[in-house]
Amino acid sequence: MGRRVENSSDRVRKIRKQKSKVLIAVEGKNKTEKTYFSNFEDSKKSYNVTYVRGNNTDPLSLVKMLIKEIDELKLDFTDDDVAYCIFDTDVDTNKNKIIKEAIHLANKNNIRIITSSPCIELWFLLHYNYTTANMDNEEIIKRLKKYYLKYEKNVNIYPDIIEKIDLAIKRAKKLEKYQIDNNRKIGTVEANPNTEVYKIVEYLMNKS
Repeated sequence: MGRRVENSSDRVRKIRKQKSKVLIAVEGKNKTEKTYFSNFEDSKKSYNVTYVRGNNTDPLSLVKMLIKEIDELKLDFTDDDVAYCIFDTDVDTNKNKIIKEAIHLANKNNIRIITSSPCIELWFLLHYNYTTANMDNEEIIKRLKKYYLKYEKNVNIYPDIIEKIDLAIKRAKKLEKYQIDNNRKIGTVEANPNTEVYKIVEYLMNKS
């Protein structure tokens, strides 16, 4: 029997099979995170982005939901698949306990936690301005609107700030060092302001 010739559809299937999975869980109360990260979805990339289903808003429930999805999708963390859980710390110190539990559970299940203190809008603000001022969610958004007048929840801000993304990454790293140097634990309400969003952004940008 002659050797089977591989056709183009076979090659396409192989390419698709080789793509790694990037599974992301975000808070269900708004679509800001999904709107932002949808800009990194590209059929030419070596990964596929998938969002966890559900409307959970507390960190521990998000992690549990993510673990369930990991099992269903059969993610292989030894084969370049990754799972991210993204949430805001807000400003209520009572949230620290549940955040700590969520991080502990995530670490046991190869899940990467991405926090923003107090909210993801700080990441957007860092494209325009570096600050160490402790602020609540409303103050962050108010300050962001000084630079981006039309900002509202769920608006796709990415196309208008992409040129400043390297600067935002640099500022986020500087801010993280500032919080650590002041003995504030990253991922807590006290580490305000701080955002780890740069970590997933760098990962997605650097993957071909």
